[in-house]
Amino acid sequence: MFENNNNKNNKDYYLGLGIGFGLIGGTLFATILKMFIKSSLVWFFAPGLGMLVGMIIGIIIDANKNKK
Repeated sequence: MFENNNNKNNKDYYLGLGIGFGLIGGTLFATILKMFIKSSLVWFFAPGLGMLVGMIIGIIIDANKNKK
């Protein structure tokens, strides 16, 4: 009974990590990109794209983990 409850709670573990690390990675990417592009729009799009990439990676890892 408890094993099923733990599996439900840990189901989307990598999705949360992907969002967090994707947001941090996107912000770092925006900082580096801002040195070469003199537009403030970099700060609006790069963290969101990093978070999106992190979500996709997290979903793929969670899906593969749950197949086992």
